[in-house]
Amino acid sequence: MKIMTPIVEGLTAFLVKVLLRPKVYYVEPPKHLHKLDEPSLLIINHTSHLDGPVVTTVFRKDRIHNLAAKDRFEQRGFGFFLRHTRCIPIDRKHGDLTWINESLKTLQQDKESVAIFPEGRHGEHRKQLRFQKGAAMLAAVSKVPIVMVYIDGPIKILGPRARLIVSPPFHLNPPSQKVYSHYIKEQTEVLQQKMKALMEELMKRMKQRARLGEAGRVLGAGAKVSGIIVSCFK
Repeated sequence: MKIMTPIVEGLTAFLVKVLLRPKVYYVEPPKHLHKLDEPSLLIINHTSHLDGPVVTTVFRKDRIHNLAAKDRFEQRGFGFFLRHTRCIPIDRKHGDLTWINESLKTLQQDKESVAIFPEGRHGEHRKQLRFQKGAAMLAAVSKVPIVMVYIDGPIKILGPRARLIVSPPFHLNPPSQKVYSHYIKEQTEVLQQKMKALMEELMKRMKQRARLGEAGRVLGAGAKVSGIIVSCFK
């Protein structure tokens, strides 16, 4: 696995850059472009099987371990990919919490980042599914910075360019009540609302970019017409 991992990851990064051409927006200018400031918990909306490869390619300078459904590891082809790209299996059917211990070890001992998809399955285009509690639970226990990523999906090979937006790092507010389950439920809703705000910010940025592109095309056409008129009077 140690030999295959860099080969599979390198090939994946190459294919993502060539076929998906991800365009990344940042809510705030980052200290280091396409690099996390420290080991972090990435919370990402889920649009397709390509979400993980896109995000790990964007943050290629970091080692990111994606959480993935355990049953996917048993699939031919895709299972090989998961086993050789630092993915952590999560058993959704039996409520096994082994993934939390593995994630904590990755974050706190190995000083590497973990990516989680709290919707649990692929959502519809620009429509969020309800977040599961695992993301808030892991964030609360690990106490590492959270970085949220919204992907305008579903991402398709040779489809429109993949676009995503990255939040600045932040932490959950510490619990102010004794009932821990209430705190996790509350923070899950906080994360859901932050993801919604991130989606809205990306839509705004994309519209601004489209308007600038249209203005550029109009100015270009105007300059071309002016050139033709000037040449007629020479």
